[in-house]
Amino acid sequence: MFHLVKRRQGAGVPLTGAGRSRLKRIESLRRGLSVMDLLQGSGPLSLAELARQSGLAKATLLRILLTLEEAGHARRGLADGLWHPGAQGVHGPAPERRLAQISGPPLDRLCQKVLWPSDVGVYDTRTIRVLETSRRMSPFLVNRVVNYGIHVLPSAMGRAILAWSPEAEREAILDDLRKSDEPHDRLAAHPDKVAQLIEETRARGYATRHPGYFVNVRREALVSAIAVPVLSQGRVIAAVNLSWVLSAQSEAEFATAHLEALRDVAQEIASAWEEGQGAPAG
Repeated sequence: MFHLVKRRQGAGVPLTGAGRSRLKRIESLRRGLSVMDLLQGSGPLSLAELARQSGLAKATLLRILLTLEEAGHARRGLADGLWHPGAQGVHGPAPERRLAQISGPPLDRLCQKVLWPSDVGVYDTRTIRVLETSRRMSPFLVNRVVNYGIHVLPSAMGRAILAWSPEAEREAILDDLRKSDEPHDRLAAHPDKVAQLIEETRARGYATRHPGYFVNVRREALVSAIAVPVLSQGRVIAAVNLSWVLSAQSEAEFATAHLEALRDVAQEIASAWEEGQGAPAG
């Protein structure tokens, strides 16, 4: 016995041009997508620049950005205060963007607690590249320009990455450094000295900056740092440091006061990373 079932109007029927024209557009979605396109194509951008390029009022734009931020499609950088593309892009999450995004809140909270600034960095072609930093948030002026490559062997983050990386990955980094003409990389040609540095770092439980090290500005030599690795499933996905002016405290005093909080931040970042089920950065 056959039963006749009345088809719902429009169900399963492709929309024609006329049908499409009768549908009401979601204007707020269109505006949100246009802001995403701006960030993907031109970011990072300030709120004022986004308003200029989008033609949207700042109040409207800010609501859109906060909504995109909650969904992982935009983030406001601690380092520069600008709006960046979020980790969740059209082709899935971008690992380094996601790492920067999940690092921001823990770095902010750590800075509020200890006042001194922190960075999160990853190894990138013979240097440590800073993904996020709380230097703008700190009341202490500790070299707020971090848009340059940091040397691996004399820096706290570089030493943390080296010391806790699996042997094969560590050797790949060192082999890369041996090909460099940069004076700060020459230590890589002395395996016995590197082995001693790694042994001392692991025994201490954290990495330290080489005394007097600076990249561009000599006054950086007055600043020191301690760093620990961000570990996920046995791999180092990043390092996080905490910097301070040496005249304020000795290394031993500083580590005693703040190492536990720094380790907590590293663990928080690692846990957030694993919750997102992303592949390790770098």
